[in-house]
Formats: sequence, C-alpha cells, structure tokens
Amino acid sequence: MLHTASAGITINIEETILGIDVFSRDPSGLYPDTPEETRQRLLQETEAGKLRTLLFTHGHRDHFCLEDVLEALHRNPQLQVISTEEVIRSIRRKETQAGILYAVAPEETENVRIDIPGFQLELFNSLHMGEQYAKVQNLVCMIQTSGKKILVPGDAWPKPELFERVARWSSELDLLAAPFPLIGIPTNRRMLDKELHIQSILALHLPRPERCPELAGEYKKGLRTGEGWTAGTSVWRRTGKGI
Repeated sequence: MLHTASAGITINIEETILGIDVFSRDPSGLYPDTPEETRQRLLQETEAGKLRTLLFTHGHRDHFCLEDVLEALHRNPQLQVISTEEVIRSIRRKETQAGILYAVAPEETENVRIDIPGFQLELFNSLHMGEQYAKVQNLVCMIQTSGKKILVPGDAWPKPELFERVARWSSELDLLAAPFPLIGIPTNRRMLDKELHIQSILALHLPRPERCPELAGEYKKGLRTGEGWTAGTSVWRRTGKGI
C-alpha cells in the first residue's frame, strides 16, 4: 500500500493496483495535491494496465481531480471508475465513451458489492462529516483482498452507527486508512474501539502544516497519545486493547 497524497492510497496485489482518492487538487491549498511525480507514475501504471480501477469516495477536489481522471481514461479507455453519482456524472459530461463507470446511487441504503480482479469491495453511503456538507454523498469502502480486511471511510462522519455498520461486515480489521479527525479525536477513538478491533491505522488527510500549524499539531499530538498504539510516521499499530 502506498499513500499518494491527502486522502489517496493505492493497494497493490501482485500486478493489479486499486487506487482510492489518488488524484487530488485542492483549490484551497489546505491539503497537499498529488505530487507531479506521483501523478505521472499513476498515469503510467494506468496506461500499462496495472492500475485497473479508480475509486473515489466523493467529489470534493481534495479527493477527486476530474482533469487527472480524464487523462487516465485517455491513457486507458478500459479503466474502471467507481464513485458517487455526482462524480460519475461529471466524468460523463466530459468523456462520453471511454471507461467502465459505476455510480452508487445516493438513495441506496444497502451495501453494494463489486468484485474486481484481486479485490472484493462493499460500499455504502454515509454522511459526510460537517453540517455544511450534509448533502454530500460519501462512500465508505470495505475491502477484502488476499485474506485481509481494509476499511477506507472517505470523509464519513464518525458516528456510532457508522462503526456499528462496519462491524456487521467485520469487527476485525487489518487496516483502517482514515482522515485524521476520525482517529485523532479521543471521542472518535473510543467509538472505534467499542465496535472494531483494528490491527493497523494509516492516518490520512492531514492539512499542510504551514497552512494550519495549530490544527496539524493538535491532531498529530492526539494520534501520538492514543493509548495502546505505537506511532510511526503515518502508521499506528495495535499494541494493546485501547486506542
């Protein structure tokens, strides 16, 4: 697994790559954009047929860059893109032919299962965190691959019902790749620990320190002081019961 930038990750299974929120270009400058070197590597892997599927949790520019996705579709017209209705509609407005596109309807209340080479995906709609984004469709991604279970919640609002729903899929997770508020705030960590047993956490979506030094510092402090976890640069591994 590689962290591309902001909330983006790639998961590699042999010669097959799944990319989640890998193309980002935040107009506010608060979150890091996908670096040009990484962007070019992703496009090359797409053209070579290694990066076969792109999944975008929602349409905010710090998770989804339309221009880069259109370039990826130009490089490989058989590329599969899975996302919200809004994201898929924005792609189809610009590119009417290329790509195998799948939209999860905003009114869908059940888990949506999608099998792709090397991966079993289950997706469901959740509230986006923040009252101002209440109408934004956000996909929670539950992934099985090579015997491992991975949770990528996008910008899901950390509420008890979110973790309860994930626990119905599996309460034992090998990896959680989540934005910093979901794991950097003690009340959220307690909700996590109540429902889920997580082996490793990858902290994503940290703001640029120069743009928001106090906020970045507070969240990093919160992550470091999680009881029962040991911190690396961006990966936290379980050492005890608590979080």
